[in-house]
Amino acid sequence: MTTNFLYQLNQHFPHSYAITLSAAKFELGLLNQITQTLASLHPAIRLLHQDTLVNELDWQANDTLAQAEQTSPVTTIRWIVTLESDSDINDLPQRIKQIATNNLYHVDINVMPLATLVRPHKLALFDMDSTLIEQEVIVELAKKAGIGEQVDTITESAMRGEIDFAESFTRRVTLLKGLSSEVLEDIIANHITFSPGAKRLISALKNHGYYVVLVSGGFNYFAEYVKNSLGMDESYANDLDIVDNLVTGEITSAIVDGKRKAEILQAVAQRLGIKLSETVAVGDGANDLPMLGLADIGIAYRAKPIVRDQANYAVTVAGLDGVMTVLGLSDSC
Repeated sequence: MTTNFLYQLNQHFPHSYAITLSAAKFELGLLNQITQTLASLHPAIRLLHQDTLVNELDWQANDTLAQAEQTSPVTTIRWIVTLESDSDINDLPQRIKQIATNNLYHVDINVMPLATLVRPHKLALFDMDSTLIEQEVIVELAKKAGIGEQVDTITESAMRGEIDFAESFTRRVTLLKGLSSEVLEDIIANHITFSPGAKRLISALKNHGYYVVLVSGGFNYFAEYVKNSLGMDESYANDLDIVDNLVTGEITSAIVDGKRKAEILQAVAQRLGIKLSETVAVGDGANDLPMLGLADIGIAYRAKPIVRDQANYAVTVAGLDGVMTVLGLSDSC
């Protein structure tokens, strides 16, 4: 289904939504259950179009990438639906989202206004830890320092939104005092793995003309590595102070917390002449919520419940390349 076809549908049916269902396996009878649920939400729903998308990487788009990375083993069914009026639509996303929150079907369910789906987006911001990469770097550093349990407890509490991120970050960094800088090199060499589909997603975004930014509450040393490895345009993170090859336990820059992430999104968009209605943000933690809320499309990736519940869109079943499904993107233009 081409973007032009979707655009034409949006022009003729202004009260339309794209509903995407992504799962590793659709069990017998599952679609009937979800269809019945949708019908019970709004009997006035009218199906305009349905297509099935098998998550296969386009080898012609990037042969090197195709050989280096597996795609998420999911299939997506997308329905384009319309209702009679805006009043019918107002609560539809929230009510369908509740199905995904309950996760009765082990399926990602996202509901997006068709107008949003067909609108060109030009800027995408990504969290790093547990989003672009599978690890929380500060936890890996703590393990090397022998304080893993202490730092892990603080990290989990912060990601759930139970304590202020800046306070928790300061406490964790202080515990790293005396750690050798050689440990940072070892973490990159032996302990960082990219999230499934990360390379494919960033490659696809670049192919579609996106400006792609990494914004992290972690450390610049690692953010630069991830940015360069994935071919992203910029990165923002915290400067970890190191003197005589030892971590001092201090940060030499303003802490990149949730508020700062949203400010970076706004500043980069303004600098590039991009409207906020043309922006995307992806993250997993409570400190990502401000930028997820500010962006036109905010996507929670394998996120904590507090984040998944507040974000407009979520990817849980698929890998990071599931974001392509939410955005309606292929590997190439």
